[in-house]
Amino acid sequence: MPHTGKANKASSSSKEDRISALPDDVLHHVLGFLQAAEAVHTSVLAQRWRYLWKSMRCLRVNSIGRCDEGDDASLSNFMNCLLLLRDPGSTLDEVEIEYDNLEDNAKWISIWIRHALSCQAQVLTVKPDYEMCLSLDGPPLVSRHLRRLEFSDVNLKNNFLDFSSCTALEDLKIKCCVLKTSRILSLSLKHLSMKGCTFRHDGRIRISVPKLVSLQLISFGGRAPLLESMLSLETAVVSARNYREDFCREGVAGECCGTCADCCGNDDHNGRCILLGGLSCATNLELIAYLGMLIFRRDLRWCPTFSKLKTMFLNEWCVQINLRALVCMLEHSPVLENLILQLRKQEETALALEVEGNNSLMHKPAAISGCLKIIKVKFDEIDDRVCKVLKFLSILGTEIIIQRTTACWRYSVWTDFYD
Repeated sequence: MPHTGKANKASSSSKEDRISALPDDVLHHVLGFLQAAEAVHTSVLAQRWRYLWKSMRCLRVNSIGRCDEGDDASLSNFMNCLLLLRDPGSTLDEVEIEYDNLEDNAKWISIWIRHALSCQAQVLTVKPDYEMCLSLDGPPLVSRHLRRLEFSDVNLKNNFLDFSSCTALEDLKIKCCVLKTSRILSLSLKHLSMKGCTFRHDGRIRISVPKLVSLQLISFGGRAPLLESMLSLETAVVSARNYREDFCREGVAGECCGTCADCCGNDDHNGRCILLGGLSCATNLELIAYLGMLIFRRDLRWCPTFSKLKTMFLNEWCVQINLRALVCMLEHSPVLENLILQLRKQEETALALEVEGNNSLMHKPAAISGCLKIIKVKFDEIDDRVCKVLKFLSILGTEIIIQRTTACWRYSVWTDFYD
C-alpha cells in the first residue's frame, strides 16, 4: 500500500499544470515572445489560458504568424478582432506590424496604429514589404505614453510626422521611407535615425527637434532638410547620397564650380545654413558627401562656430577645388581635438594647381584650434592630392597618422549604421 500511494502521488504530480499556475504577469511576458496568431491559439490549451491573449502586453503581427496563408483579407479580420476584443482595462507595451503584403489592408494600418496608441502602447513598429506603396496620412498622432517609434518602407505624408502631441517620444527611426511633408516636429525627441530616406524635391523639410541628443541622416536623397537649432546635440552623422538635388551641374569632373547659383546658395533659403547651423552644438560630427554635392560647401558661406566639437570626420568634399572648406571647418572648431579625413582615389583635378599656387594655405591660419591633438588621414592610394593635403596638415604642428585603406572601407562609415 505505501508503494501504491507513492505511485499515485507521483502520477498526480506529473499531471499538474505548473505553468498555468504562474501569475498573469509572467504568462503575459511569455506570450509576448510569440507571434500574435500563435498567442491567440494558446486559448485552447486550458481554461486558464482561454482569455489571457486579450490582455497580453506585446502584439507581434508578421508573416511568420499568419493565421491563413491563402487569404490576405484574413489579416484585417484578425487584427480587428485582436484589438477590438482586448480587455478594455489592459494596456500595451509594444506593437509590431511587419507583414509581406499589407497593400490590401492599407486603409486599416492608420486605424490600427491609433488604436494601439489609445491602449497606451510605448513601442510601435510598422514594417511592410519594401515593394509596397503604403502611405500613412491623417492628423498628428497623439499619445502620452509612446516612447519609441519605427517606420520602414512607407510614404509618410502631411502632418503624420508632427509629434508635438506625443510628449514622451524619445526615439524615432525612419528607414527607406518617402517623406512628403513640410516638417518633422517633436519637442521631446532625443534620438533620430533616418536611413535611406527620400526627402521632398519641391522644397526643404524642416526638422524641429530642439532636445535631440543624437542624429543620423544616412544616405538620403531629395533636397537636404533644413535643420533647426539642437542645443543638446552630442553626436551627428550626415551623409548625402549621389542624387540630382543639391548637386553642382556646372562643375568639371564631378566637382563644385563654386560660382553657379546652386553653389553660392541662391535658392529658397538664401542667406542661411541648411545643415551646419543645426549641427553646431555637436561634440562628435561626421559629414560625408559625394564629389559635386554642394550642400556642405554652400553652408560654409554662413559657417557657424562649432563651440563643443571634439571629434570631426570629413571625406573628400572638404578638399574639392581647394583646401578652403577644410580650413574653414578647422577655424570654426575652437576646441577640436581629433580630425579624421577619408580621401578616396580620384583623377587629377584643379586642386593640385590651386594649392600649388596659393602660398597662403601653406602657413598655419591663426584661428585654427591649438587643442588639436591627432589628425588621421585615410586614403586608397597616395596621389598628388593626398600629398598636398598632408603638406598642409604638417604645418599645424599636430601628430598625423596615415592609413591606407581598401575601396570597401570607404562606405563602412554609413553602411554600418544602415544595417
